[in-house]
Amino acid sequence: MRVSKDPEIRKQEIIDVAMQVFAEKGYETTTMKDIAKAADVVPGLCYHYFKNKHELYETAVTQYARECSEPFVILFNRTDLSLYEITTKLEKVIKQGEENYKYKQFFDKSGNEIFNKQLEFYMGKEMEKSMKKYIQHRINKDEFDIDDADLFTKFFIGGQMSVMNCNKKDIDEKIEFLRGMLNKFKK
Repeated sequence: MRVSKDPEIRKQEIIDVAMQVFAEKGYETTTMKDIAKAADVVPGLCYHYFKNKHELYETAVTQYARECSEPFVILFNRTDLSLYEITTKLEKVIKQGEENYKYKQFFDKSGNEIFNKQLEFYMGKEMEKSMKKYIQHRINKDEFDIDDADLFTKFFIGGQMSVMNCNKKDIDEKIEFLRGMLNKFKK
């Protein structure tokens, strides 16, 4: 007998299972039928929640980007923190995230670079408003030598995403590099 579950719980299970199947089989070769089988549901239930595989994937990525970005957003909303304090706290968040990202296997898999770039884009969108607010606060306090908080935020988010996804350096080197870059803009 099938267990009836809250629709939001079932939907989340389908999303989580889909990302596991995408990681195992690859996005292109995975079908909604594969996802339904792995989730132990009928294919129609997957289509009840999502029009197609692409919509399921988009839902998963935006949700995951929000989840991964949340600790950063919380920190950047703390305009009371100095640059040193925020970079120290960011270092901890980054290191914890490296170990705890639930879909890391999919996004780090060779051949999935385009999906990783999509995740970067969505994470950047999630963080932009709070980071801009933080940067603007620092400019207003005459702590940063920057004229345009909006452009600097876009520049920094794009650059730091590329740095963090560079596999040629270890996490400590990447963090130290980013800290040094931010310090170059201090007055």
